[in-house]
Amino acid sequence: MNEVMTEPEAAKFLRMGLSTLRALRRAKQVPHLSGKPARYLRSSLLSWLQGQEIQPTTTPTKAPKRSTIYKINNDKVALKSAVLT
Repeated sequence: MNEVMTEPEAAKFLRMGLSTLRALRRAKQVPHLSGKPARYLRSSLLSWLQGQEIQPTTTPTKAPKRSTIYKINNDKVALKSAVLT
């Protein structure tokens, strides 16, 4: 089924703002039919959405543990003591 949609209908279908859809159209980042008014095919928008999907990684990465030991920078300590005295 190749349902043709107007720009407001396509924005509602994609659940995005009309101005966002217009910006994507002007940048030629979303499939549309040329002409005025701009029209969109439902099947093309579904294919485009599937291409935008981010696939999960196969191996989850763990965040590195934060060190609880604070290193003292001796240069800063020496500079501070020289300034305070």
